[in-house]
Amino acid sequence: MRLKDKVAIITGGSRGIGFATADKFLKEGATVVLAASSQESADVAVDKLKEKYPNAIVAGISP
Repeated sequence: MRLKDKVAIITGGSRGIGFATADKFLKEGATVVLAASSQESADVAVDKLKEKYPNAIVAGISP
């Protein structure tokens, strides 16, 4: 839990390297806000991450 009590904002977090980064940060205990090109893709990514880390704090936003 090296990132406990830290907040990460990840752009492009709904897929690819951004999604993998969000996953790793959650694994290390961070709170994650991921930004995506659409709210739908942000919501899908958040749902996947919450399924894997049910106690984590993660949110998704889009422009």
